Amino acid sequence: MTAPLLIFLVFAVLQGMFAMYAYHFTAYAAQQGARFAVVRGATWSENITSYCGTSPPPNFTMAYDCEAQSADIQNFVQSLGAISPTNLTASTSWPGLTPDGTTTGCTGTSKANSKGCLVKVTVNYTFNFVPFLPFTGLKMSARSEKVILQ
Repeated sequence: MTAPLLIFLVFAVLQGMFAMYAYHFTAYAAQQGARFAVVRGATWSENITSYCGTSPPPNFTMAYDCEAQSADIQNFVQSLGAISPTNLTASTSWPGLTPDGTTTGCTGTSKANSKGCLVKVTVNYTFNFVPFLPFTGLKMSARSEKVILQ
């Protein structure tokens, strides 16, 4: 009589562990997506001119080692691969602000991803419990903000 209860409890604990892992990976993916954007700002192509214009890596719209776009960051985050990429989405924004909240050198669409400006990457993931549990679609979200270096 206690065996089914014990087995259910073990599976519930395992699902909780998988959910915690998924949340940890979501936070990691946000950090890595922001890092990807940080090293590929507006001046990146000036520093690596020999690579710009060559064919892009698979699933990327940018030329190899050149300025990253939102779609490139989304593809990079999904390529990290530890959890289901179909449930993982990344959105990127360049708010045109410096870390102290001013717009000095960051205003305008062509300057929003300039060196010293912020980039924000938000990663969302929907964790699905096993089908026989009543919980489905636990939404997880993590955001990372970094200063563009290149």
